[in-house]
Amino acid sequence: MESLSATRDLWSPVKKFLFRFFFVYFFVYSFPFPFDSFDFTKPIAQPLYNFWDWLVLHVGEKWYHIRTSTAFPMFDKMDDSGYGLVFTFLNLQFSAVTATCWTLADHRRKNYEKLYQWLRLYLRYYLAASLFGYGFLKVFPSQFEPITAANLAMPVGDQSAMMLAWNFMGYSTVMMRFTGIAEVGAGILLLFRRTTTFGAILSSCVFSYVVLMDFCFNVPVRLFASHLLVISIFLVLEDRHRLLHIFFLNKPTEAVEPVTLVTHPAARKALIVAQAVVVLSLLYANVTKSIDEEKTIGHKTPPVPLYGIYNTIYFIRNRDTIPPLETDSLRWKQLVVDGGSWKQPGIIQFSTDKRNFYTILADTAKSILKIQSFTDSSEKYFLHYIVQDGDHLLLKGRFKQDSIETLMRKYDLNNYLLHKEKFTWITN
Repeated sequence: MESLSATRDLWSPVKKFLFRFFFVYFFVYSFPFPFDSFDFTKPIAQPLYNFWDWLVLHVGEKWYHIRTSTAFPMFDKMDDSGYGLVFTFLNLQFSAVTATCWTLADHRRKNYEKLYQWLRLYLRYYLAASLFGYGFLKVFPSQFEPITAANLAMPVGDQSAMMLAWNFMGYSTVMMRFTGIAEVGAGILLLFRRTTTFGAILSSCVFSYVVLMDFCFNVPVRLFASHLLVISIFLVLEDRHRLLHIFFLNKPTEAVEPVTLVTHPAARKALIVAQAVVVLSLLYANVTKSIDEEKTIGHKTPPVPLYGIYNTIYFIRNRDTIPPLETDSLRWKQLVVDGGSWKQPGIIQFSTDKRNFYTILADTAKSILKIQSFTDSSEKYFLHYIVQDGDHLLLKGRFKQDSIETLMRKYDLNNYLLHKEKFTWITN
């Protein structure tokens, strides 16, 4: 049963205007939650997203001269793309205009206590859903990829800041799960009125770290994480005076007497049932999705056939044995077969140290290595392979315009300290 504070004070004009602004802004940003949270309700939300796609693309080019595009359906408004920026600008302007019109039409109202509590209820569940989405992907590790062959073969200097952060978090499943438990715990606390403040404080701490990481490591979801941090702080502000008295002023504070948000018995029961359905659906959807992703793209992903790093022993191109010259842009120097978590790419490194990224799959039934370019769908190659004594790989076929034959030796991944070193109590 939801309740609200018994306060019945007269709000100042500034407070009323700010409430109207943030009410509109938060609602526009969060809606159509919860309809966009489940596969079976997404068709209900789709018309609204279609409308945003049309409006944002049109207004972005006409008003802001920002070219926008849709890449991630139902998520574009949250990322740091041109779409996300235009959506944010539009929402700010719409909220300011709506709050102004609302003020002129309803300037005599004393306060919006009840509507404020409805907004808090909606934002609590929206924030909890986001925390579950973040948290369960860490409890069942799949958000951050493990350190696989492709990561080990990539020099640190060639990694993006985001990849560096992902490797840091992905190295330790214990660290990842601990962070995920904090996020899931904050989400659960937000579901109950009596623990909302504690949950909002924990959520503020969690998203402060997330926002800091996103900005410092150039992770392109800074808009979304920043909004979640602002919503967390907004929920904490309800008890700002009581928290100030307890933690800083050493003053006594009184308990807040709850008043029921819905008074009609049937309506109260309907609200409780609706809340329970949303909560159970969110938990089920996020847990099942996270378990599935842990097995398919996460830390429980089984290695693909021929997984590993292979260094060239000899390389024959068009029947000529090619020496390992640093100026040769066609001779292979190293082959990385990955394809594990997050669909890690395979890599062909040439003698010039240039790296090309491919999807590399081994057909063990036909002994064929299928190589598909990441950037050019027409660039496909099929090489016959033979595994010799478990450590050598012989490849024959056509690559680009040439016939090639190469013998490669598998590199022991334990030669990489990052792969070999595990947690120890005592450091030698």
